[in-house]
Amino acid sequence: MKRILSLALASALLLAGCAVGTGEPDRKEPEKMSYTLAEPVYPEFPKQPQMSAEDPIGGWKAYQEAYDKYQDALAALRGENSHITEAEHAALTAFTARSTPLVLAGQEGKNAIYSPLSLWSALAMLAQCAGGDSRRQVLDAMGADGVDALQDQVSQIWRALYTDDGQSSLILANSIWLNSGMEGAYVQETLDALAQKYYAGAYAVPMGTAEADKAVTDWVSRQTNGLIGGDQPVVQTEPDILALLASSLYYKAAWLDEFGKEATEEDVFTDAAGNESKVDFMHRTEDANFIRRDGYQAARLPTHLGEMVFVLPDEGTSPESLLQDPDFLSRLEFYGDACTWGEVQWSVPRFDVNSDLNLKNALSALGVTDLLDPDRADLSALTDLDAFLSDAKQLARVKVDEEGVEAAAVTIIAVRNLGLPPQPTEVCIMDLDRPFLFVIRTEDVPLFIGIVNQVS
Repeated sequence: MKRILSLALASALLLAGCAVGTGEPDRKEPEKMSYTLAEPVYPEFPKQPQMSAEDPIGGWKAYQEAYDKYQDALAALRGENSHITEAEHAALTAFTARSTPLVLAGQEGKNAIYSPLSLWSALAMLAQCAGGDSRRQVLDAMGADGVDALQDQVSQIWRALYTDDGQSSLILANSIWLNSGMEGAYVQETLDALAQKYYAGAYAVPMGTAEADKAVTDWVSRQTNGLIGGDQPVVQTEPDILALLASSLYYKAAWLDEFGKEATEEDVFTDAAGNESKVDFMHRTEDANFIRRDGYQAARLPTHLGEMVFVLPDEGTSPESLLQDPDFLSRLEFYGDACTWGEVQWSVPRFDVNSDLNLKNALSALGVTDLLDPDRADLSALTDLDAFLSDAKQLARVKVDEEGVEAAAVTIIAVRNLGLPPQPTEVCIMDLDRPFLFVIRTEDVPLFIGIVNQVS
């Protein structure tokens, strides 16, 4: 049942009863704008205690007590299923293996960054908005059985991964942006589901304006801690955009063992075209597991929130060619017979890279074809207007230095209305081709009043 979109949605879409916890961290507190219909409530994540540097021996007991309380609070936050299940891990791994070479196709010689989880999350929202065969194609691309099962997967993955403990961050955020000029065109139940099951904020903006572009960009910048969207708009909307779906991912973690800045030295980096440039390289030597196979070698650097795996292809082998093997990513296992124990001599360039990937070809290759076709698209779960998926892209950025890793990605999917925006029934044509009057005022106080009888 469709209802007119209004600010009354705010109370209906609030996530107080759906999100994990009840508070919202200060750094995530949004500035309330006129376009906000609903904001998700993020959990008040427990802060990880730190050992006292002044009294490491005497403070050990206090630290242990604080750490036990932290673990108890973390367990309460995550719930009974505190980890991603084997089935969910298998589904995400399969989606990653299938989608990665498709998304990164044609990027040879360029910097390219892809977040499978960000795209997966955006597709989850898209599946909720689609119907019929269009929905089935999205679910098949994701490896999901149905929307109900998908909602459970999204909730479990969010609860298991979300981290903001004061030391490390892994922030997942979703949003839907509605065209404020198309009130009454949206399905209320779908908006409710996106808010309650996908932790998605809801916003109404005048599409096709700088105001709308800025609103989306500001949201992305806030969710990615300024890593994306800080310098230029992430999207340029048009008046016939019906809705935007945005899914962001922000990660920040320090190395478990930081690189010493005194060991950083300038050296030469040679790009894919053979061009040389001088950059700063970080150095460290450690005993650890590594992998050496035909075509490449790999090792990992643990962080306080996971690890970063580096793969070095053999001379003459491109990184893109390695990704053509569907088992490549799953074989990066640093245990058992797959790896070798030895000395790893690290020489890692400090880098700050970003990319802007068009996802439409990859979605088509994944089998999501109907939504891209204006004649076949079914988005009836979102709107009764004729609409289709007109654009899909992912912006990403990764920074690496002596202290650790900071990375962010946002996937933006645009749904376009096939018809023109609703036109007013009465028309006023202001063709000033004859004498006219004008008034210039501030705060309703007339500052200038003029009559123009002649224009030269």
